[in-house]
Amino acid sequence: MSETKNYGKVEGEESLEEAIRSREITQEIMNFGVSQYQIAKIIFLLSLELEDRNVSTDVSKAINPLLERNNRNNSNIILT
Repeated sequence: MSETKNYGKVEGEESLEEAIRSREITQEIMNFGVSQYQIAKIIFLLSLELEDRNVSTDVSKAINPLLERNNRNNSNIILT
C-alpha cells in the first residue's frame, strides 16, 4: 500500500485558515464590548479597504443607512 503524502496545503485549507483567523479577529473586537453603531462603523471603515471597488461601494451603501440613522438620533449632541 502506498501512502499519499501532501506537501503544502490541500485545496481549501488556506481559505479555511483565513476564515478561522477572521472569526478570531471578530471575537477580539466583540470582547471590547462594542455597540451596534461601532460594529456598523467598523464594517463601513473596513469596506473602504476592499480592493474590489464595486464590493466596497455595495457594502458601504448597505451599512450607511444605519450610520445615518444613528447620526440623526444624536444630532443634538454638541462636541467640544
